[in-house]
Amino acid sequence: MVKEFRSKCKEIFSTDHILLALILLAGGILRGYHWQEIPFTHDEFSALIRTQFPTFRALIEKGVMPDGHPAGVQVFLYYWTDLFGTSEWIVKLPFQVMGLLSVALIYKIGKTWFSATTGLVAAAFLSFLQFPVMYSQIARPYASGLFFSLLMVLCWTFVLFIPERKKILTRAGYVIAASLCTYNHHFSMLFAAMAGVTGLFFCNRQTIRTYLLLNLAVILLYIPHLPIFMNQLETGGVEGWLQKPRFDFLIDHIHYIFHFSVYVMLLLFLLILLQVIWYEYEPPIKQQFLVISLAWFLFPFLIGYLYSRLFSSVLQHSVLIFSFPFLLFLLLGYFKTEKSAHQWIAVGLVAMVVIPSLVVERQHYRLFYHHPYREFIRCANQQLLPGVVPVYPVIIATPEKIHHWYMASHGHGDSRYIFEDSIQTKISLKRCLDTITGNYVGYGSLPSSCWENYQLIMEKFPRVLRHETFSGGDFYLFSRNPETHAPMIYHTENIQDFEKEHPFWNNLTPSLVARDHPLNGRASYAMADTLEFSPTFSYPLRRLVQSQDDVIDVSVTVKIPPVFPGGWLVTAVNSGNRTLFWRSVSITEYVNPGGQGKVFISFHTADLDWRHRQMIFSTYLWNPKKIPFELDDFTVQVRSGNPVLYGLFRPVE
Repeated sequence: MVKEFRSKCKEIFSTDHILLALILLAGGILRGYHWQEIPFTHDEFSALIRTQFPTFRALIEKGVMPDGHPAGVQVFLYYWTDLFGTSEWIVKLPFQVMGLLSVALIYKIGKTWFSATTGLVAAAFLSFLQFPVMYSQIARPYASGLFFSLLMVLCWTFVLFIPERKKILTRAGYVIAASLCTYNHHFSMLFAAMAGVTGLFFCNRQTIRTYLLLNLAVILLYIPHLPIFMNQLETGGVEGWLQKPRFDFLIDHIHYIFHFSVYVMLLLFLLILLQVIWYEYEPPIKQQFLVISLAWFLFPFLIGYLYSRLFSSVLQHSVLIFSFPFLLFLLLGYFKTEKSAHQWIAVGLVAMVVIPSLVVERQHYRLFYHHPYREFIRCANQQLLPGVVPVYPVIIATPEKIHHWYMASHGHGDSRYIFEDSIQTKISLKRCLDTITGNYVGYGSLPSSCWENYQLIMEKFPRVLRHETFSGGDFYLFSRNPETHAPMIYHTENIQDFEKEHPFWNNLTPSLVARDHPLNGRASYAMADTLEFSPTFSYPLRRLVQSQDDVIDVSVTVKIPPVFPGGWLVTAVNSGNRTLFWRSVSITEYVNPGGQGKVFISFHTADLDWRHRQMIFSTYLWNPKKIPFELDDFTVQVRSGNPVLYGLFRPVE
């Protein structure tokens, strides 16, 4: 009895169990740090808004059908929020728990497939990397899908390779976990289907019948969801906002997984080296699991890539989280050592490199915990006493329903908020700004906002007193008070006023420079009825900007005739004969026919693919109908942008 007790205690308090407990503890701290301060993302708000229906039927028809995801998570949120409310931490809690449980599952799978050391090191990466940490903090179908996928793989392993172990439990677990994958996300359903097909290659005469019946049960359980799936299949992907993936998307994805960090990549190299140094010939490596890991990591990417290129874009980092653990197994599958010292060293190295990289290099808690929707309200109330209404109006890109949710749930006083969605045209924004009688206006913008709004506001409020940057948005405080001191906005400026010769401008006909009745200053330029293009500014892009996050603002004053069928202000970036970027705005978006005014266009350089050489930026007016009009003060200015706007998914400088 005593010997059995000691043996049991020794097993429980073994090195790998102690290390796993420490990994789980650290993972729990990383996921739960300031747990009441983790904000909702836009996707979470969208899901919560789509739970506000009186009946289950209405939820399916109006909350699930229009969306691109299966019904599972939406149905869960419908009942979960009905029981426990919609506080951020309450909504996120189940997903944080499932994200943490996934760490334990990857350890168990790694130990079963390869060794306890492989399981521990893989668990450490899954516990500490930003990719799984962040998606464990988001109440969407990613942490849940990761948990269901790993649970399915564990049961799948027992069913096929250790069939004598807890038959009923593992078979039921496989069917339930695979079914949950199908109801969770289309890519987790793809993963379940892939695992199901893979298993056919490892069945024998004794297991094939049982295995087919188990997968038939998964298919039958999915039948009630088929009408929803067929409806969503007609919807397609998210082509409206998600670009088609580049040929090197997989390389970018691996860089993203490992924090775009030289230190983390060196850590991986060191761990691979340690696998060679500590390699033991017995027992032999289970090569079939390395092949499975390679297939399960690559196939979801290949299917998503081909579908996105041939049909509609669906491939993004988040949908590959279900297959991500098998990349870790590929990299760490040759850890055969079971020595305690080796396990402590390997896990310790991962912790010492990846956790500081998460906090310092990726700045996860500074960026992820300050979502623009909430920060816009904080910025608008800054430097005021609690409860005092701001004295200036604030234009915000926050959807109105989300803004009102924050105002109600966080107890902020109301303000003169103007919702960007309610301003349909540039002229409407100008009119809105004309109605503001005070000297200040705030502006909260998102990457989807019209970048020209900044220039339109600057025209009326030419001083920027404050600019706060967040991952996913910016807040500006503008002033037109001449007594207020404001920092310089533009670090580069080139103005074509037609009063003298200016470098980097071409396609200019000197005889068309008009000095009799200039629009501004002493001269302007008259577009003749033979001209399709105005004078053009061209300059190497890398020399024009100081950072790949800069914004190029272009403006020009025009006077157009009463009958003006159309003209456009254009910005473009070319590399050789290839056009990398081209965008235009209509002159009549800003100036009514027969009138005079400024036309604006802005180019956010962070939206450009910078992996091209000899890029030339150019801007000009395009007049396809060759209607005569006048122009003046053609201006190109460059300002510093937001270096962390895309910081959660790109390198942070």
